[in-house]
Amino acid sequence: MIYVTGDIHGTIDIRKLLKNNVTEKITENDYVIICGDFGLVWNYKKEDGKERKWLKWLNNQRWTTLFVDGNHECFPRLNSFPVKEWHGGRVHEVRPKVLHLMRGEIFEIEGSTFFAMGGASSHDRGPAKGDTDAVIGKSWWPEEIPSDEEMEYALKNLEKHGNKVDYIITHCLPTMYQGFVKQGQFPPDKVSEFFEKVNSIVKYEYWYSGHYHCNVDVTRNMSVVYSRIIPVGMPVRNADIIMGIPKYRTGETVLTMNGDEPALAMVLKVEPWGPVLKRSDEPMYEITFFGDDFSEKGIMIKESQIIEKSLIYEEEEEEDIDA
Repeated sequence: MIYVTGDIHGTIDIRKLLKNNVTEKITENDYVIICGDFGLVWNYKKEDGKERKWLKWLNNQRWTTLFVDGNHECFPRLNSFPVKEWHGGRVHEVRPKVLHLMRGEIFEIEGSTFFAMGGASSHDRGPAKGDTDAVIGKSWWPEEIPSDEEMEYALKNLEKHGNKVDYIITHCLPTMYQGFVKQGQFPPDKVSEFFEKVNSIVKYEYWYSGHYHCNVDVTRNMSVVYSRIIPVGMPVRNADIIMGIPKYRTGETVLTMNGDEPALAMVLKVEPWGPVLKRSDEPMYEITFFGDDFSEKGIMIKESQIIEKSLIYEEEEEEDIDA
């Protein structure tokens, strides 16, 4: 079985892999793919004790960990690991069971083909924030953006495979879908424009990305994954509930039921373990409905009562105004 999850940012978001009720089903023959921002090759000087500890932990797990790079990696160190052929493509072997899927490679795993293409633009540091002198080579590296050569190699490799793969694994999305998920907060860039081209010429069964720190199905076969671990081919709305790790975040728009009708609501507050002094077996959310029922004080609902995260409220509202 092959599973996919979102950014772990070193130790910051690795806790999803520590949940026994999540990982107990993963066997020694399985794979877990991380959609970028692996973050355990981060210290710009050398591998430190924290990295060593957690890389050892991953290497000792039943499953094999695979990852594409995001924008939060120490690229000089990552690119210094031994390059090996693995399942039809090239990988950096960080540990025997921790492998970096190199850019533009296509792998065959359990009878399915996977196109891997890491890289993304940083929006929290580096040139985007105007603080290049302080961070270049320490917490930001220009290699986060794939080179022209890497992009050309990727397109030629896809062409060799008839521009058809089963799965695409990236850190960021094509420009159109990135704008949809982030509501215009992330401007188009070289990587997202490259993925626009990939999306237009490649036939695929499912596309997974990380980067945006949310769990959302963008289309019927494209999902952003963050705090969930799901089998490839599954939309994130079908992911298991995990106590302590909520699927939704404050400020997000979600679809739930208001009486007998589905309705859009805003998440006002998140209780990962349920409300204090009240028993709950899943995360809970304080929400308020849009429209006539909108209120600064909301109602509490369980995660299982939310149908999915919604990206359409602002778009629908604009259409109503134009009409």
